[in-house]
Amino acid sequence: MRAKSKWTPGGIVLWLIAAAVATLIVCSQAPPEAAPPSAADDFEVEVEFVE
Repeated sequence: MRAKSKWTPGGIVLWLIAAAVATLIVCSQAPPEAAPPSAADDFEVEVEFVE
């Protein structure tokens, strides 16, 4: 049977540093450029009621 692992203060600090570095890497990347809308998505419908 495998022994249960225990969190040590050093291990917690390393995990926090790794999480902070990963967050900085992900947040510092440029956001993807939005694709221009296709002509099929751009349409208007006008309805006129005559009494």
